[in-house]
Formats: sequence, structure tokens, C-alpha cells
Amino acid sequence: MSGIDPAAIARFMAAAEAGASGMSAASPPRYVLLGHISRALLARIGLCAFILISLMEILALLEQTTAILQRNLGVHGILTYALLHLPALILQALPLSVLIGAVFMLTQMALGSEIASLRAAGLSTVTLFVLMLPGTVGVAIGGMVMHEFVTPRTELALARWWNVTSPTALQDTRGFWFHDHGSIVHVDHFSAGGTILHGVDYYRRNAKGALEAVSSARQAEFRQSVWEATSLRQLDLNTNRVVISQHATETITHSAVSPDNILILSQPYPVLSTRQIEAILHQGAPASLPKATYRMALFEPYILPMNLCVMLLLALPVVYIPPRTGTRSMMPVAALGAGFAFIVMQGLVQALGNAGTLPALLATLAPPILATLLAVAWLLKMEER
Repeated sequence: MSGIDPAAIARFMAAAEAGASGMSAASPPRYVLLGHISRALLARIGLCAFILISLMEILALLEQTTAILQRNLGVHGILTYALLHLPALILQALPLSVLIGAVFMLTQMALGSEIASLRAAGLSTVTLFVLMLPGTVGVAIGGMVMHEFVTPRTELALARWWNVTSPTALQDTRGFWFHDHGSIVHVDHFSAGGTILHGVDYYRRNAKGALEAVSSARQAEFRQSVWEATSLRQLDLNTNRVVISQHATETITHSAVSPDNILILSQPYPVLSTRQIEAILHQGAPASLPKATYRMALFEPYILPMNLCVMLLLALPVVYIPPRTGTRSMMPVAALGAGFAFIVMQGLVQALGNAGTLPALLATLAPPILATLLAVAWLLKMEER
């Protein structure tokens, strides 16, 4: 299967010849070529994404199938897990899918002499990159929409379903700490989709950050938008004495944490929407991670178009494969290696941003900018040959 329709190339070459003769009919075939290249690129990106997501889904199911079957959920449980986990896998597979799909298409075009035909018609490498941009940007916009509106909901639904269906939720969940409007909370375990907490310690602080009260409850259950604590023991720290009180049941009204918050806070790196991150950074919403990590997550969906365009740039040197070289050329392997190196470098720099070592904006923009400069230098070197 060739990279694009040969008829489109023929029409483009005819238009170029007409333009050279002073005719004005050159622009419509350019849009025809744009359509063919976009369809060819999107088809290969979709194929690569399907293969990568399938492999990732199979690996995830191999890890979780035993636990799902032990809960007597059967095939329905396996399908539910796979469906709810699918959007997160799509986001993870997008950069590699664009890289492999672009390398696949450009290699076919180069070996099929289609690149040579396009160059003879006056198409430069820069113009080819511009023609491939609309399809890539469309994929990036779809990824941004999924990251903002779909994935946070499906990951939350997956966490809720996983906890509700667990017969041993108290053993499966781990203790975690989080901030709640300046106060500090520790939860040993939770069950029933985050509506029941076990072993709750609440350290309430005043506006100056000084500890003013400590509450410990054996259990807290979410009912009618408030938490009802069982076997509550409270220590109130006054200026000159400590007041200890015990209550069989007590309503906790000073906490704005919901069961959904519990599910999100218990995850190591949850997928959050921009609205949720803004609430954490500027409105004091419950948070279990450092502020630097949330600042990095705030830029993540908006840097996706740049990352995909970088993958496209790293794939472009493949067009310089001589048709006579055939499959012996190592250029596709080098392009794939450069894409993988970019992903590794981005992960390392993002780790520094999550730790607060680098500013979030710098840690987000530095890898794609550096990769873009390297890709442009690579293309210029290939152009000089």
C-alpha cells in the first residue's frame, strides 16, 4: 500500500507545470494533496494506536484478570475494566502512535519514489511538514479534549468500581495523607467507594498554621453531604491547657472532602482536569501531592500539540532515504530511536519538575524545544547532502 494516491501526485505535478507556464490552476490540487496526506497519516496513526493500545490493554488485563475473577465479576468485569481504562491508555499511546505512523508513511513514500515525484513537482520538506500538520493537530486536539473531559471521569469511575467490588477493601487500600484547607488528614483505609473511612486522624490548624485540635475516629461515613464519625476522640489545644473529649458519634462539618476526593487523593498520580487543578492550587481544595506536581499536571494537556509536532519533526528525516537503498536504510530506526530518546528525556525533566527542582513551565517546555532544535539541525544536515 503506497503512502498517498498516485493520482494526487500526478494532479499536483500537472498543476506545478501549469503554474510554471503562467496558469493559475495550481491551488486546488494542493488541497487535494493535503487531503490525501492527512488521510494517509491519520490511517497509519490509527493503526499504530490500535496496536499499541491493544498491547497495553492486554498487559494491564494480565495483571488484573486474576483479581477480577476472584471477585466473581466474570467477563463483564474484564470488559468494564478494559473500557474504563481505555482513555488513559489512549493518551499514553498518542505520542508513539504519531511517531511510528509518520515514520511508516514517509518510509513507504520514500521507497515508492513518491517523495522524489513530489520534489520534482516543487514540494519542499518544509511544505511536506506543513501538509502533515493538520492531521497531527487534529489528533492533538482530540487528545486534549479527552484529557480534559473524558479521562478524569473514567479513571474516577474505575477507582470507585474497583473499590466497591473489592471484598477485601480494607486490605487492598493503603493509608495516605492529604491537606484539607490548611489542615492535615490521615486515612488508614477506605471502602464502599470512598464513603466509609477507617482510622481517620484530623489535625486542624488555625489561619497561622498552628495546631489547634486533633481528632481521631475509628470510622467516618459520608451521609447527607457530611461525615459522621464513630468513636471520636478529640484534643482541643488551648492557651494553657488541653481539653480531651470523647463522642460515640459526631458530625464533622469543617471538612469539605467528598468520597470522590478520597478516591482521587488515594491515587499516586491521578488524572485531573484543569478545573480540579485550579481548585487545588488557588482555592485550597484537598491535595495529597506537592504543589509542584499539580503545576506540572496543569500544563500537561496543553503541551500535547507541541509534543506531537516534535514527533512529526523527528520522523521527517526518513524522506531522505534513497529509493535504491530499500529496506536496508537505518534512517527509520534512527528516527524511532530519536523519538524514544525524546520520551525518556521528557520523563527525566518532568521528574525534576514534579520534585520542584525546576520551575513547572521550564520543565514542561524545555524537552520539546530542545528536541525541535535537534530535529531541525538534523534536517538541515540531511538537506546539505
